Amino acid sequence: MTDVLGGSTYRRDRTSAADQVINDLRTKILSGDLEKGTRLPSEKELASHYDVSSPTIREAVRALSAMSLVEARHGAGTFVTAESTSLMSSALNAVIELEKVDLPSIFEFSEVIYLKAVEIALRDPDPEEFGVLRAAAESFRASMTNDEFAASLRGFLTGLVGISRNKLLIAVANHLIEAQITTAKRSAERSPEVWRRIAAPLREERLAIVDALDAGDSEAAADAVRRYMKRGHDLVVKHAEG
Repeated sequence: MTDVLGGSTYRRDRTSAADQVINDLRTKILSGDLEKGTRLPSEKELASHYDVSSPTIREAVRALSAMSLVEARHGAGTFVTAESTSLMSSALNAVIELEKVDLPSIFEFSEVIYLKAVEIALRDPDPEEFGVLRAAAESFRASMTNDEFAASLRGFLTGLVGISRNKLLIAVANHLIEAQITTAKRSAERSPEVWRRIAAPLREERLAIVDALDAGDSEAAADAVRRYMKRGHDLVVKHAEG
């Protein structure tokens, strides 16, 4: 089984043994040498390959699991599970929690992403994608339940960044969207009207973005995104103060 780790390029240095094992396996996973779904060698085989103790291997595997790179499955072994979405989520979660990032800050950063998304989309416009985005923008109704509001908002925002077809933008935006929706849901537990007060009033601003995209007007699309994000930010602040 240790042959999945490749040749004898691994070298010990003066950092801790566990850190060395973690760094080597992490490099192999992120480079694609160890592909998603690969079962790692047994603990004994890894210990022999790296010339370390079994407890050191267990420490390394726990660390890689915390990074969302591997998953230990009872009775089956340890498997590579790295996905870009989980890695991005883990990294951004750490930043948001460590820096205590609030919803207005998420709005400000999201605006940059959406502006870039519409800019990229209009380089190679796809009317079909814009049609899907319009349907998402039109889906909002004042009579919707909070869960329906959350689903519609997720659909519109993921569609807005999705038209860029830029994988990095999409990965970053998807996490921010979920953070925004999670925050709104928590707020709704205290004030059930939060979705109706914030999500419902922005229907025309969403449609203005799609209208500009359909017209192929990059400047109007950027202005529409800014108006949408500013009004959304203002509604959030107003709700928080009220």
